[in-house]
Amino acid sequence: MAVDTEAPEAQDENTRPLTPSGRMMNRSPSFVQRMVIDVGGAGQLLGYLVKTAVKEPRGYWGATRDEMYHMLRFCWLPVTLAVGGFSFLIANYAYDLVSLLGAGNRLGTYFVFASLREISPFATGMAVAGVMGTAMTADLGARRIREELDAFTVLGIDAIRTLVLPRVIAITVMMVGFNVLGSLLGMSMAMISATWLGTTSPGAFLGNLLGSMTVPELVGTTVKCTLIGLFIGIVSAQKGLNAKGGAEGVGRAVNEAVVLSFAAVWVINFIVNATMLGLNPEMLISR
Repeated sequence: MAVDTEAPEAQDENTRPLTPSGRMMNRSPSFVQRMVIDVGGAGQLLGYLVKTAVKEPRGYWGATRDEMYHMLRFCWLPVTLAVGGFSFLIANYAYDLVSLLGAGNRLGTYFVFASLREISPFATGMAVAGVMGTAMTADLGARRIREELDAFTVLGIDAIRTLVLPRVIAITVMMVGFNVLGSLLGMSMAMISATWLGTTSPGAFLGNLLGSMTVPELVGTTVKCTLIGLFIGIVSAQKGLNAKGGAEGVGRAVNEAVVLSFAAVWVINFIVNATMLGLNPEMLISR
């Protein structure tokens, strides 16, 4: 009978027993582990961005201005087409419906709810995520594959502060700006449907529109778009910075970033609307 005479391997002194949470994560399915890692990575990236932006609030505003300009150049047309086309379609359907009830002038009241709460934030978020979010992920992922980010570290340059912080701020600010333009465009499309294509007078439409527009409504849509823009920027950057596996890995990171951003638009929209209506029940009153 053969006897194993080899001495057992010495236990690594740095090996530590897993904590209860670590053992639970070790037993969980792989997709749960990836989800927790992604959420933790995004949270760490957000924390670092806030820390470096507050600790040294100079040196990145020029790059932020340039990123905002590039975003304006590439995003204004998709946002205009998405918000304007969707608003015009919904406005025509809505006007036909309220006209059957003899209340065509109430389209202004309806479109305060439709444009500010739903159409403009939703369509703007989709356009920004599809255009700038994907471009940001692809650029950072390509830099990661080409080891440019490692070269930044060797040169003593903070790649996250240099490449990520201006883009996240630009996406967040421009998301709010595009939402303002989208809301005005949507209400303009509704006015065209009610006045030029319908029989409602401009005064009746504007009277109901302005009478139903409240400060909580405007604050709610601004907060919503700020959160959507911040989420798109953080997730797109996190996916790009952690891309691996060559060109295929970059494509996979872009796909994951845009899918998560699209889903976040729905989730953030629902949560902010529910919170806003719960804190301000008078917004449910049709004036």
